[in-house]
Amino acid sequence: MFSKKNISNVPLEETAHSSGSRKMVCAKEDVPSDFFEALTYGYLPPGENWSLHKHDNIVEICLVVKGDGIIKDIDSNSEPFTAGDRFIFPSDTEHMIENTSSEVDEFYFYRFRAK
Repeated sequence: MFSKKNISNVPLEETAHSSGSRKMVCAKEDVPSDFFEALTYGYLPPGENWSLHKHDNIVEICLVVKGDGIIKDIDSNSEPFTAGDRFIFPSDTEHMIENTSSEVDEFYFYRFRAK
């Protein structure tokens, strides 16, 4: 049997970062897989950032839904983003996300165990 949940009914929670919030759309407990970790919907306020961080043994796919900003890695590589852009962060890749717009940026984050 399938399951259904509307994202409007998912509670908003703080992120592990110093700013922003997220909705846990789907947790690893919801999916019978050894590799799936999470599907979240993130909100990043204007002028804020998710500081440099990494996900141990986790591949993260980021899909920008709304807003503009810059994504950087530990080696000072950077890429601007806008709605519709997709980024893939290999496991253990340190990265940060900065909102350079005047609106809240919104993202889907898909996380999978690398091994």
